[in-house]
Amino acid sequence: MILGLNTATTITYITLVNEGKVVDEKSWTAEQNEAETLLPELQKMLDKNNLKWNDLDEIAVITGPGPFTALRVSVAIANAIAYSIKAPILDIPAEDFWRTRAGDEFAVYAGGNKIYYHGNLLEADDFLSQIKSGMTIAGQLKSAHLEEIKSRGGEYTEEEKLKTLGEFLVENEGKFEKKSIVKPRYFSKPHITVSKKNYK
Repeated sequence: MILGLNTATTITYITLVNEGKVVDEKSWTAEQNEAETLLPELQKMLDKNNLKWNDLDEIAVITGPGPFTALRVSVAIANAIAYSIKAPILDIPAEDFWRTRAGDEFAVYAGGNKIYYHGNLLEADDFLSQIKSGMTIAGQLKSAHLEEIKSRGGEYTEEEKLKTLGEFLVENEGKFEKKSIVKPRYFSKPHITVSKKNYK
């Protein structure tokens, strides 16, 4: 049994996959409260399917790049579960998650008027300047970006219309490296302020 989780995108996914089939799955729009909601939702899913943590054989997690806080939560939970039940972790880059479902033309809003596109973090205007008539972009973008894409003759496919995390895991079984611990990949380096206080 594989437990999959993703907070690297604006839609949070949790899923259970077993022997090539999606056993259960839930998704919701992320509201920057994954630290409070993710673990309880995982427990509910296990209870619903009469499973315990030790029934899990592998933990699959999308490791980014993604937003700092949400991504840190899912990766930390995946590492903690895997350590406690001695299960391997499937380290899945977000680019593979997107590309497998949407092809090469995917774009993700990264906050602060930045767009993650073709492996690069671009200003929104720089990204939009690359849109040509007839192009189809999939991903997660703001409504203003979607309007601009359409005005340039492009089309947009929302993530809700793409394959789910469970479907992705079924189709890509055995393709990802198994690790004992994984690290998050962020859109940009976190800005961590060092305290100037002198503690004695």
